[in-house]
Amino acid sequence: MDWNLGLLMKALEETGDADNTIVVLTSDHGEMFGAHGREGKLIFYEEAARVPFLVRWLARIPAKTVSDAPLGTPDIMPTLLTMMDIGIPSTVEGIDLSRHGMGKGGADHEAAHMQGMGATASWTDGTEWRALRDHEYTYAIYRRDGRELLFHNRQDPYQVIDLAGDRSCAALLKHFRQMSEKWRKEMNDEFHACSWYESHWSKDRNITMTARGVTQDLDSLERIAQKWFSGGVGDRSVQIKPVPVA
Repeated sequence: MDWNLGLLMKALEETGDADNTIVVLTSDHGEMFGAHGREGKLIFYEEAARVPFLVRWLARIPAKTVSDAPLGTPDIMPTLLTMMDIGIPSTVEGIDLSRHGMGKGGADHEAAHMQGMGATASWTDGTEWRALRDHEYTYAIYRRDGRELLFHNRQDPYQVIDLAGDRSCAALLKHFRQMSEKWRKEMNDEFHACSWYESHWSKDRNITMTARGVTQDLDSLERIAQKWFSGGVGDRSVQIKPVPVA
């Protein structure tokens, strides 16, 4: 990955576009790698949910700019569109956090909300959850039995002390529970079982509907794919190149 990022930056430098091109390095998820006795992703713990979001734009972003604004995947699109002076569609669910990315501060989320839709690879019910993470805490609730978890990430960065059962944290737990419920209501997230989304929101593993009723025309998407990617958009062989060693 480092090598290919180097190729990308080299190409931008050769064209003279390096200083005025927005380059983003991020990931859709982390990995548990044995933490909490788990492997893989699909969970709200820091190892899986907290991923880097690095932005390079030398013409506009001061060096060493750091922000702790809670950012979720839905915020990426409106943030980048604003940085490029492109309007944000009304159907977008995230918010513009570009001022934070450029070191100017401003309004942000109370928390970044997370949705665990269950084992969607097999559409298996039973592991669905919802969660949120603010500047200090992570709160989560399971659909199956209503179990709640609460972690103080600054005092307990490995999230081994569940505060949900601590009576002294009852008010805090209620606060985050209500925050999560309010967000789900605003997003029309009815917290269904995994298999419900297969039958209502997807077709051939393509998402066709959002909680707010925005639909995706798969036939139009197929025509676009055929026009611009006539060779197909599935798995392709990758040419392996040696990495230069200094």
